[in-house]
Amino acid sequence: MLESNSANDLVKVQRQLLILVLTLLAAIIISQLCAYFADVLRILGVSILFAYLFLGSVDWLNKYLKNRGLAVLIVYGAVLIGIAFSTITVIPTVVSQISQLLNNMYLQLPRFIQNTERYIFPLEQHLLHHAQIEIKTIDLINGVVSVLPKVDASQVLNRMSDVAVSTMTSIIYILSILILSFYFLLDGHTMPAAIIKLFPNKHKEKLELICTQIDKSLQAFLRGQVILAICFGMIMVIIYYILGVHYALLLGIILAILEVIPVIGPPIGFVPTIFVVAFDGMDHIHAHRITQLLIVSACFYALQWLKDNIFAPKYIGNVIGMHPLIVFLAIMVGARIDGWLGIIFALPVSCIIQVVAKNIGYSHWQNAHRSRKANT
Repeated sequence: MLESNSANDLVKVQRQLLILVLTLLAAIIISQLCAYFADVLRILGVSILFAYLFLGSVDWLNKYLKNRGLAVLIVYGAVLIGIAFSTITVIPTVVSQISQLLNNMYLQLPRFIQNTERYIFPLEQHLLHHAQIEIKTIDLINGVVSVLPKVDASQVLNRMSDVAVSTMTSIIYILSILILSFYFLLDGHTMPAAIIKLFPNKHKEKLELICTQIDKSLQAFLRGQVILAICFGMIMVIIYYILGVHYALLLGIILAILEVIPVIGPPIGFVPTIFVVAFDGMDHIHAHRITQLLIVSACFYALQWLKDNIFAPKYIGNVIGMHPLIVFLAIMVGARIDGWLGIIFALPVSCIIQVVAKNIGYSHWQNAHRSRKANT
């Protein structure tokens, strides 16, 4: 009896090792295929995300028009009008503000160094001198500044514009994304059912549940997160104009873009505002720079608290449900894999993995519970 149990345990261990080896082999093969078809996967992924952003609008229009193709065309027309309007009005202003900001930072740098030296000088005289540390703050600052490259903002922006206009690959990418997202919006709701039909009947119910949960999570996260980020950025632009913060439109756009990334995105997006206020101050608040920084920081964190604790739970819900550390690690892994696109895809992919893991874990627990009941 003992020999039979030992043989069964050995077979079970061998089976688990075989499954592990095959899983690792499959992961290596999949990673190699993904690397080979990286461009295709990028286009496909961006098309899916783009389609999810406007899926709710298409569904809403389809209820009244009873024609999904017409609903998709209307949404596409509205998006193209918005892009054209932004190209004519917003983008030139943003480019101008970027150029002014870069030039102004270099012009303000000597005064910033003098102020820094004046504030740090008492620390240097009392603490470092008493500790017999012969380090001069101005020497350290000058050493850092001397190695900074001189950037010509106009040349950088002109070079970026030339590359963007002259690169045919970018045009092909954009056209491919528009075409694919159009078909995803048109027939995407039927694609999961067509894929599920390929699997055995015993798995269809579980797969339908997983697809439904993934669809709800992605819709709530992408649509809700993007809309809240845009609204937050617009409100901060208004507040910046009221306070007299320079480059308000540029800073608001940076905030809106990084607000899409939970946990770490908002603080990173607020860093440029801190630098701008530290260098230029605020026109409508006549106070010390530190006081100005405290005022604009208080406005930012108060609105951030309202968004995260009042509006986001009602509008989005807890679709992420992950610890901030896991969110941070997912973003870092995404950045390491594919830069900015990896950061964009990190959290949607994490949502999908979380839904799949929960359902698989729940099924495993159910099977184990049933087997225990059967044995008893």
